Amino acid sequence: MIYSFNIKDDFLKDLRDNLEFPDLKYIVNFFEEFILEKENLYYFDNRNLISNSELSTGINRLLILQLQESLEKKIKPINKLKNAEVDFIFSNKISKNARQRSISVREIIDNRTKLTIELKKLTPTKWNPSRLKDSKHLNNQNLQNNLRNTLKRVFKYADKIYFVDAFLPSHLMGGKEYFIKGFKNSFIFFESLCHDIKEVEFYNGLKKDELTKKNFKKEKLEEKLKDFYKIFKKFKAPVKVKCGGEAYKTIYHRMLISFLDEQNIGIFEIDRGLNIIGADPNTTEDRVIEKKDNDWCSNLMEKWLINVDKSPNYIEFNTSEII
Repeated sequence: MIYSFNIKDDFLKDLRDNLEFPDLKYIVNFFEEFILEKENLYYFDNRNLISNSELSTGINRLLILQLQESLEKKIKPINKLKNAEVDFIFSNKISKNARQRSISVREIIDNRTKLTIELKKLTPTKWNPSRLKDSKHLNNQNLQNNLRNTLKRVFKYADKIYFVDAFLPSHLMGGKEYFIKGFKNSFIFFESLCHDIKEVEFYNGLKKDELTKKNFKKEKLEEKLKDFYKIFKKFKAPVKVKCGGEAYKTIYHRMLISFLDEQNIGIFEIDRGLNIIGADPNTTEDRVIEKKDNDWCSNLMEKWLINVDKSPNYIEFNTSEII
């Protein structure tokens, strides 16, 4: 899903003091062509390293400065994270934390191709339970733990999350009980991941005239929605239901949208609905979760601003109001 890295001073000092031009250029290219272009690998740090002019001195000054400027364009504020532990550290010193992968200057120079392949395998953009279920050693509980650890990578790097499922109201109005139970178990699961999230918002939809066709009262649907979302009462989260039009089309994809410091970090599409947990809370549904690429995200957020944020809500309430 989302992964992170930072760079230690000793790494840049090695580039500055010990490398000749061809090797230094090779390192800078590795960052600019791969590390900084990988859309689910984020540079989290304070600004000390990229603003330290002492690191860009001597005969290698221009290339070091080029790397600092490239990093500056991609930096995310590490002080906004509750857990500041990153996944990869570019340093010549081995990290004492077994969960962190240290990458040295020499490893990049000697084994760039092998390292690139490894990093691609360690930073997948998709979670596919069907492939995992082929493993003989993965039972239901292990699969759910795997899902939890995957989604932690979404929630760790966010201070605001949108939960988007246009079809939830339709399921609440006429879905089978075991199907609704799966949705409830899924949102209990989501709630357990949200404890460090400052803001949570929910977006649901209705097709035009859907209530009329199903002979369902608006007040009854709102009652069902409030009962469904009561687990999020302490989050004081807005629930917004859009009816038809461009707003419904925009929220048609089932997805999680994450933000950090008011910037969209990622959009994670969940095929066939947010009911990722089964009616049996110990089981996991076959839902592929995929991080969409940056162009797709930018396009959706542009539409969201116009079609969703500026459109009226057919039903709207805050979970804090739920009795």
